[in-house]
Amino acid sequence: MDKSSRWLKLDNAGKIFPATSGRRDTGVFRFSCTLTEPVQADVLQRALDKTLLKFPHFLYILRSGLFWYYLEPGDMQPVCHEENTGPCAQLFYRNRRHLLLDVSYYNNRINLEIYHALADGTGVMQFLKYMVCCYLAETHPEVVGAELADDTAPIASSAGTEDSFRKYYRKGKRGISGGPAGGAYRLTGTPAENLFVTEGLMSCGAVLKLAKAHGTTLTVFLCALLLTSIHGEMQLYKEKKPIVITVPVNLRQYFSSDTVRNFFGNIHVSHRFGAGEDSFEAILASLKNAFAEELTEAHLSDIISGFMQLERNPFIKLVPLSLKNLFLKAARRVSDAGETMTLSNVGKTGMPAAVLPYIHHMTVFASTAKLQACICTCGDVLSVAFSSGFEEADIQRNFFRKLTALGVEVEIQSNSGGEEM
Repeated sequence: MDKSSRWLKLDNAGKIFPATSGRRDTGVFRFSCTLTEPVQADVLQRALDKTLLKFPHFLYILRSGLFWYYLEPGDMQPVCHEENTGPCAQLFYRNRRHLLLDVSYYNNRINLEIYHALADGTGVMQFLKYMVCCYLAETHPEVVGAELADDTAPIASSAGTEDSFRKYYRKGKRGISGGPAGGAYRLTGTPAENLFVTEGLMSCGAVLKLAKAHGTTLTVFLCALLLTSIHGEMQLYKEKKPIVITVPVNLRQYFSSDTVRNFFGNIHVSHRFGAGEDSFEAILASLKNAFAEELTEAHLSDIISGFMQLERNPFIKLVPLSLKNLFLKAARRVSDAGETMTLSNVGKTGMPAAVLPYIHHMTVFASTAKLQACICTCGDVLSVAFSSGFEEADIQRNFFRKLTALGVEVEIQSNSGGEEM
């Protein structure tokens, strides 16, 4: 099969990234797996090679056409290497052929970095799970069977590259706009030279117990803690604007899909301090209602339609790519004005029980020019990783101190030698 018959349009969530990513926000996110023993580079390379046979879409490169960016199969093979750059370093360069993934290691940690136009968190987690299982099947064959990797990702390649936005688009459905009309409270700070990452490791069971005691879910509970942590650094006169948290949603949980490409939507939850009841219980109750209203099939279908509107607009179809890029950058600025930060919960990794004794924890975080938090659970280890484009870490400090005050033991790790949490 020649390349021309295998090229892929970017899915409708992926189209924003080539137009808006750059040095400060590279559009790259990292999934990492920290083992209980040092990484063997040669074994990792073999595991990577085997994984790419299962997920060939991850070898595609991004090209620019007259009207749209598109993906085509590349002839470059990634080589795993010792980590030698800062986290979430740039992978997409305009007018350059470049792989959109990078696999590195550092001591016990395996890092997988992906450009977001290629896949979302669910797709990348499938890739990482398969690769780690392949790796551990070679280092511990007496416990981890060679067939275990295939059991973790039983997808067909054709289903894996499906554009599920196109599949579930309903003509006539309206799109939705996110964020409050008057704009959201915006975080500010001293721009950091490199992405500043602060991770807290804790018992998932301990946090779940707290969430259940408050009659809510882990995501809603941590979102409420995050709102109060931000408010702790908020100047009084800025309370007129709400704190708006963007929460990415895995649409596969509502619309059946095996794609490893992007298939997510963003919902927005908020609280305006000083406009009513600001107790923690009141914030929790408000958030529970907001999540319930946003997480309906009808509302998420509107989100899918919103992504598709760009492609379906007859005027935009005929606009050259250079002008589309300007439009998408402007749309991104409007979107950013309506949010304070992002909180993403990729959920349980679903790693097989046989490999858990060899894994200490797993971590997820993403590039950003402001502040973002990602939640990931492997076994009983819950990771909350903040990535920040600012040198200041007051919100992160507030968040982890609140958890500690509630009786949760938190182990802090950071790539900065800054102040203690």
